[in-house]
Amino acid sequence: MKNKLRDEGMGRTSEANLLAFAFAALMIVCLMSANVFAQRATGTISGRVIAEDGQPIPHAKVNITGVGGVKKIMAGRMEIVTDAGGNFQADKLDPAPYSITASAPGYVISPDEKVGSNANYAHVGDLVTIRMLRGGVITGKVINAAGEPVIGISIEPTRVRDEHGRPVTDQLDASNLFGHQTDDRGIYRIYGLAPGSYVVGVGSGALGFSLKPTPFAGRAKIYYPSATRDTAVEVTVRSGDEATGIDIRYRAESGSAITGKVLGASTGGQGMAAMTTSVVTLTKAGTDTLIGTSVVSPIGDNTGYSFYGLPNGEYELTATRADTGEIGTMLSEPRRVAITGRDVTGVDLKLEATASISGVVSLEKLTTAPAGQKCESGRDSFLDELIFQAKPSDPNQKTSTNASIFGNSSVAVPDDKGIFSIAGLKAGRHFIESQLPDEHWFVKSVMLPKAPASNPAAREAGRNGVNVKAGEKITGLAVTLAEGAAGLKGKVRATGKLRLRIHLLPAEPEAKDDVPRFAETSADEDGSFAFANIAPGKYLLIARAIPETADKTAKPAAWDIAERAKLRKEAEAANATVELKTCQRVADFTIRLAK
Repeated sequence: MKNKLRDEGMGRTSEANLLAFAFAALMIVCLMSANVFAQRATGTISGRVIAEDGQPIPHAKVNITGVGGVKKIMAGRMEIVTDAGGNFQADKLDPAPYSITASAPGYVISPDEKVGSNANYAHVGDLVTIRMLRGGVITGKVINAAGEPVIGISIEPTRVRDEHGRPVTDQLDASNLFGHQTDDRGIYRIYGLAPGSYVVGVGSGALGFSLKPTPFAGRAKIYYPSATRDTAVEVTVRSGDEATGIDIRYRAESGSAITGKVLGASTGGQGMAAMTTSVVTLTKAGTDTLIGTSVVSPIGDNTGYSFYGLPNGEYELTATRADTGEIGTMLSEPRRVAITGRDVTGVDLKLEATASISGVVSLEKLTTAPAGQKCESGRDSFLDELIFQAKPSDPNQKTSTNASIFGNSSVAVPDDKGIFSIAGLKAGRHFIESQLPDEHWFVKSVMLPKAPASNPAAREAGRNGVNVKAGEKITGLAVTLAEGAAGLKGKVRATGKLRLRIHLLPAEPEAKDDVPRFAETSADEDGSFAFANIAPGKYLLIARAIPETADKTAKPAAWDIAERAKLRKEAEAANATVELKTCQRVADFTIRLAK
């Protein structure tokens, strides 16, 4: 079983869940006492919260939430405070996947260093280490054209680049939800910021969620030093450092408005179906730049939204309605709007059902353990501890900001019979990824038996992905797991400090396109790496250097047939091979960096 989680993955996932709580608390309070997990022996998740120098962080809040829908999120919710040694322990947890994060004043979860890594979740019995670092600070003063302090104006720092200079596509920050404001001297100070580059805006309530109305609502947002969003100067933030003198000269400009309705937001249903919240996101057209959000909580037929204080330019609007359990996630098609000095009204957004993929997962038991190999996991594992996720194969298709607000609906947890449904999917080709609760399981096959006989490639869902149309409901996906997985740990011999990506691919020619047998992972700073849940067989390995400008959202190389062929050619030339037998654990494998 995995004893160590990637902290950054947990941070991303749980932050999205916390945002979902903020918007959906009124809708789901009736579910707080729901007993959604099967009554089985409970267990413990323990761990430690530490700073980047390894020192413990006492009295940090550790938030634990269930995964796989609103009911499980709430039923598995728990908050613990670490002791003086930074330790925590969560007891009486049902066997299920959990998302874990931590918060402490002035600290942030360590930024994601793993290019292309997937979110990881904790299971009963895991020992979790959460690494945090001291956040940076931005401070300055807001003055008007006469040089006088501007009091009580909202401040919004937006992280646009990470610490390596790569663009940040997920710009929704929980710390901005309810905004920051200047004091009676016009001074502001924002702490606990992740390293990277920021633009700092002042004006209307941050992201549309400010609970403190100000006289500046509806005015155009002005960015440091006294600019529009397009001409804003970026502010560099480093861990533990303070960026001072970020003074902004505020100009009271009215800007223009965009208003409309979210069609389909009012369901006319009962219970949960009658209390559905939608969110409209406004971005700069053709970019991932988030301008603002508007929450729509239907009261009767009132499903209107509005954005004010917008400068001239082209914008894109999208509406999302959360999956409440009774109603699946719904999205609108993006609408592009141009502002040319006047208000734009009647921009209605029609919610449409998203696509879904449902099926069943089964487990093939290992009847006889190989001689000399230990195949027992040490505890019982269950199908409803699995996590499935459908990820688009198109590298240009990104998760919408709205989806991150409501949590990731494309993550599914099977029930105790193995039945699952992955919802909230956009049109396109998707590959099914899984996280297994036990290091002794591996994915044997992913098939779509109901695919037309005229299209045999569609049946090999593991190899070719699943192609879905807008709103399509695909059923009958069959995922087969098997016991007897192998594991591999090793180290890359390389000169200098490099960011490395290790690829594992089947060596047998007949398995050259067997995508479930491909794996890749990032090496640690010392070049060490580890693979788990690997199907027994013969493999090739290849290590590649990761460019500093590499996109964190890069898709696995195995999803592209041309890249698979390129990987095989490089790996065969490097000639690093290993044969992994059923339940075998190899702990000292060494490879060289490919030139």
